[in-house]
Parts: sequence; structure tokens; C-alpha cells
Amino acid sequence: MKCQFAIALCGVAGAIILLLTCSAPPDGKTVFIESGCARCHGINGSGSAQAPRLEDLQSKWTPESLEAFLIDPPAYAKDNARLQAYLKKYATPMPKLEIAPTRRKVLVQYLLREKREATTDERK
Repeated sequence: MKCQFAIALCGVAGAIILLLTCSAPPDGKTVFIESGCARCHGINGSGSAQAPRLEDLQSKWTPESLEAFLIDPPAYAKDNARLQAYLKKYATPMPKLEIAPTRRKVLVQYLLREKREATTDERK
């Protein structure tokens, strides 16, 4: 009887751990890499011949505007002179990101936070 109770308790504990692990949101860098951003912007956002460097983003974007851009970059870029200039400079246009809204929010927070911290650290 004690053995069966212990097995049941382990099963419940394992299920809870599994649920917590599976439902935990990914970190921003993971979303950045898994969404394919690193392929063009570089693993650390340093840019490439295909896409610009991701620096000082907080001076160019609000969380809302960056999220709107990531939903449909071509549509968002139509009326934006800065983004139109990027289209002329870089061969690869920014594609639509087919990611869940929660992952997109995590990505936006990561991009704005990470690049602000990098810029601040570089000034020290």
C-alpha cells in the first residue's frame, strides 16, 4: 500500500513538473533564434549583409510599434521612410514572423531590453 501511494505521489509530482516546464514562456533569446531572426541579423543582433544591426532599438520603436511591425513587416514598412531605406540597402526583406502573440511579445521585450542594456554598457 505504501509503495502504491509513493508511486502515485511521484506520478502527480511528475505531472506538475511537466506542466510547469511546458507552460513556462521561453526567454527572448530563444525566441529570437527559433524564429529565425539570427539567420539574418546575427546571433547577437550584430547585423549582416542581409539585415541591419539591431542596436538602439528603443530610440526607434515603442513596444507597440515594434510588435505591429513584426506582425506584418511589408505592410508596416510601406509608409516608413527609414524602413524603405533598409529595403534598398539590404537584399533580404524582413519576412512576416509566423509566431504566437505571446512569443512575439517576449521577442519585443528582449529586443528592446537587450539592446538598451548593450548600449548602456558600452557607454560605461
